[in-house]
Amino acid sequence: MTKNNKIEFHFQFNQTKSPIDNQNRYALEFIQSIKPLFKEKFPNGYYAPDSNKMEFFAAYSKPVYDNFEELQDDLNNFLNEILPIVNQQILIYKNKYPDFIANRFSQEDQTKMFGKMEERFQRYKIIEELEDELEEEDDLIIVTPSEFKMPLNQILYGPPGTGKTYHSINKAISIANPEFDLNQERDLVKKEYQRLVDAGQIVFTTFHQSMSYEDFVEGIKPEIEEDSEGVKTVIYEIKKGIFKEISENAQTIRLQSEEVRSKYTFDDAWDDLLKEADEHINGEQFMILGIQTAGMGLNIVAITDKGNLKVQPQSSNEAREYTVSFSRAKKLQAAFPDLTVIKNIDKEFREVIGGSNSTAYWAVVKYINDKIKSKTKPITQEIPLPAVPYVLIIDEINRGNVSQIFGELITLIEEDKRLGNPEELQLTLPYSKTKFGVPSNVYIIGTMNTADRSVEALDTALRRRFFFEEMLPDLEVLTDKKIEGIALKELLGTINKRVEILLDRDHTIGHSYLMNINSEEDLKSTFRNNIIPLLQEYFYGDYEKIGLILGKGFFEDSENYTKDIFASFPTQNYPENGSVLRLKPIDETFNIIEALESLLIKAK
Repeated sequence: MTKNNKIEFHFQFNQTKSPIDNQNRYALEFIQSIKPLFKEKFPNGYYAPDSNKMEFFAAYSKPVYDNFEELQDDLNNFLNEILPIVNQQILIYKNKYPDFIANRFSQEDQTKMFGKMEERFQRYKIIEELEDELEEEDDLIIVTPSEFKMPLNQILYGPPGTGKTYHSINKAISIANPEFDLNQERDLVKKEYQRLVDAGQIVFTTFHQSMSYEDFVEGIKPEIEEDSEGVKTVIYEIKKGIFKEISENAQTIRLQSEEVRSKYTFDDAWDDLLKEADEHINGEQFMILGIQTAGMGLNIVAITDKGNLKVQPQSSNEAREYTVSFSRAKKLQAAFPDLTVIKNIDKEFREVIGGSNSTAYWAVVKYINDKIKSKTKPITQEIPLPAVPYVLIIDEINRGNVSQIFGELITLIEEDKRLGNPEELQLTLPYSKTKFGVPSNVYIIGTMNTADRSVEALDTALRRRFFFEEMLPDLEVLTDKKIEGIALKELLGTINKRVEILLDRDHTIGHSYLMNINSEEDLKSTFRNNIIPLLQEYFYGDYEKIGLILGKGFFEDSENYTKDIFASFPTQNYPENGSVLRLKPIDETFNIIEALESLLIKAK
């Protein structure tokens, strides 16, 4: 099922290019023999580059089907093209390699698979029905699994003081280390954030008006070189920008050393036994296998056409020859990888393979067991680890010229254009002339202050490539927080309602300004250094509007005047008499509680 709710199907062939045994080698050769035949039938399929670690190719349908019935004819046509190719190559490789195992997927396997699929469908159906019932309840919010997926590109936007940077750090940690518990002391959260920054998984930057493409992607930068005589020379080199560097780091292949046992099987040991015995026979001497009786043994006198062994007691050329078959010896070795546990050789061997010469089989299995033990050794190999997420936090993203800074990345950061996706794109960078694409494990989190009038809004091209999450003042975090009878939740709510009416919601005041208030002095400091300067900036010194928000308690009459103060001019717009109101200085004599009480009084 595709994003547009259409149905599609595809056929894939893949096999590792690092085979670990004969079956893997046969399968790789088998898959590679199909590839050119497949390519003739499906020239527009996907064929992985030769440098890949996997031999991989596939054919895809067009996602144009609304239901399975519409898809069925095309699916049958695909099968009629593919199955004859596969069946033909299976026959060829079974003749070439008699031990090549194919057609493993039986009708029984298919029936089991369909049964599991049906169980899954029924389970999803129950979930959907449950969600439909829950959605009828007004007080419940349904979160579907898809909503848990963190968007690759997102912007947190809202008024100042709503915790955008705070939440961007939390989001970055939850992406880079999903196992970390964010519900801990803030000091522990910041330590984890710093650890991820030091590891290069999180990068923090701030956009500003002089930020450029050369800083963000790549550019030519001057470097000063000094020779042994102190002569300085300016050279110019291509330097990676912030985003290119994190993208390249995200593509670094991480390896983990792991100790594994080398693969050496019964088949390998049997092949070595036949080879060694054949060399002895060609040299006109017999290979001797030891038996339980000390000083005695069995000669391997011949190898049959079917790859079995003929053995004869070493004591006499006239002694009877015995056949040791590959299949029986394999059964015995599987049953007795350690022969020392056997108490009655005749009885216990007969239970596995029936009547036979137990001494002959014991000698061969002893050789096989010793060979496997000597050849199976621990080896260290490098195991590739899954890619880890990388996060770029861009604070104040709207303060830079975003279109100019991102350049061609505006296209490359789209999810379906990321490396590894079906629609992946790579572009040639203008300075280095190298191919560049954005990996799927790089996340971008931007923050945007909606009250910032100094820059223009983000353009449409960038907006549609980002998930936007609005962050408004959260009054609930101030619940039960009071200073001398002043409820901070009510205080901030009142201020913001007035700001929203006189201006707009984007210029409300964030809860973070009041979160750390614990005394009257803290309140004074916050209003003096944060809230009042913010209101003055919002209203450009229009003290009448500021007064409608803060009330009389924050103002004083600085001087009285009469109409004589004005120049002579025929107008009806000046008052006869009046006074000039100015904000009171919030100093040690200022009574913040009285002022806030007047703030909370509404006009009558």
